[in-house]
Amino acid sequence: MKYVCKNLSSLEKCLFTDKIDSFSSIESISALKNEKINFQIAYTVLHQELRDKVPLFFKFDSELEEFIKVYKVEHVACRFPIYRNTDKEDYMIESGQMVPDILEEYDKEDNVYFVPDTLQTLWVEVDLEKNDKFKGLHEIAYSFYNKEGDLVLDNSIKIEIIDKKLESQDLIFTQWFHGDCLASYYNIDFLSDQHFSIMKDFLKTAKEYGVNAILTPVLTPPLDTKIGGERPTMQLVKVEVTKGGYKYDYSLLDRWVDMCLEIGFEYFEISHFFTQWGAKHAPKVMALVDGKERRIFGWDTDATSKEYISFLRDFISNLLKYLKNKGIDKKCFFHISDEPKETTLDNYLAAKNSIIDLLDGYLVTDALSDIEFYEKKVVSNPIPATDKIHKFIDKEVKDLWAYYCGGQNRLVSNRFIAMPAYRNRIIGLQLYKYHIKGFLHWGYNFYYNQFSRKLLNPFMINDGDFFTPSGDAYSVYPGFDRKPLKSTRLLVFNEALTDMRAFKTLEKLSSYEEVMSLIEDELDKTNNFDEITFYQYPQNTSYLLNLRHKVNKAIKDKLEG
Repeated sequence: MKYVCKNLSSLEKCLFTDKIDSFSSIESISALKNEKINFQIAYTVLHQELRDKVPLFFKFDSELEEFIKVYKVEHVACRFPIYRNTDKEDYMIESGQMVPDILEEYDKEDNVYFVPDTLQTLWVEVDLEKNDKFKGLHEIAYSFYNKEGDLVLDNSIKIEIIDKKLESQDLIFTQWFHGDCLASYYNIDFLSDQHFSIMKDFLKTAKEYGVNAILTPVLTPPLDTKIGGERPTMQLVKVEVTKGGYKYDYSLLDRWVDMCLEIGFEYFEISHFFTQWGAKHAPKVMALVDGKERRIFGWDTDATSKEYISFLRDFISNLLKYLKNKGIDKKCFFHISDEPKETTLDNYLAAKNSIIDLLDGYLVTDALSDIEFYEKKVVSNPIPATDKIHKFIDKEVKDLWAYYCGGQNRLVSNRFIAMPAYRNRIIGLQLYKYHIKGFLHWGYNFYYNQFSRKLLNPFMINDGDFFTPSGDAYSVYPGFDRKPLKSTRLLVFNEALTDMRAFKTLEKLSSYEEVMSLIEDELDKTNNFDEITFYQYPQNTSYLLNLRHKVNKAIKDKLEG
């Protein structure tokens, strides 16, 4: 019986059927003083007669122990890895298969099962964010042992901690938080104490891994909703219809804002004022009317109807007063309608013009892909999709943002489960190169199917019921203990954000041009191109790993003179 283990980078995804010899081992990692870093331990047993498994235990030994978490990497069924009848270039799989994604924290009392000819991994996270004392070279030694305590297998990895902290994150990053999905999944009352408690745990994880702007549902967000249907009410501003107009209760919004500020969110993304895909209708608005709660606006309300615009102008005016009193109004940004198309330009413009004067001096922005919205000055602050963004870059749009969703499945970066991890992480380099100010992704925890018609089991169906490639809809799973289960994709995307911060750190010690020379100087030698774009980048793990090593070394050299 031969037990085997190997240190792998976080950018590897080991399928059960992969052979351990096909992966390159890493012996060391360098990190800045307050960086989160990750690596994996691949393991298997080679035996021709063993029928099931050998249960072993895992332990590690390191003076960095207080910063280390170990996870089992669990596989999920990936039945819809990519849209059918599309270009399948640069995907790990093309049809249904089990793929690693879930990170389940390892309980030291639990077993690690070595299964013959089955490759598995442990994920090791070294979170140095609160490190103030360790620098230089350190080691993480680890071992597998049996129930009698006998050593079966051991190995180690070196961690070099450079005595320089990362620059803070200046990218505004929002990954839409769907509080209604949590209440539906855990079958609890919406906006109850229990609901707020669960949301707080999921929000903490979002913030820990780089989300610093939070979608705030002042009204129930009109997103991913069936035309004529409605999502559960997630309206933080209570409305009452009175003889003189409208009265507002901000107690729930106050609780939300205070909770998010306590967690550490820096920005508040106010939910959209008109429906998705064209701004044709009003969002769902609930109000107390003659002592009874009822819907006063929705799909049956034209976006620019006199009644809705009268309400909305009053609503926004009073909301701004509340936000100013909280001292956060300048940390808020606003939306008209998500993903408008050229065919709905007139609708969008009419909706925008009905309220835009109230939002003078504030960031008003929307996710879109049609350059015409910018050229006609309908949207001054667009958020283009990454596969359309170069049109906007060529126009030298100031303070440009970017987004991706399921539609960005060819050539560009994304975080689908079936994509290799480097395709997830490369986005940090691209955002840095083009000075992108903000990034938006729609799915932090969306557990409904397309148009929010029903709740899904996200452990079984991770594609929104054949709606979008597996993994697009969420980066965390709803744990049985009502806390989030992380995905490998969540941590790898955070590595992309960390790369940006490392580039900024070196830039402060040198220049943007020097950082870009490290990034691009060697591209043409192995990749047949000499420039990184959103659709052109090295399609391998070694490029990113080598680049961070070079950047970290350059930072160290600058510090040592």
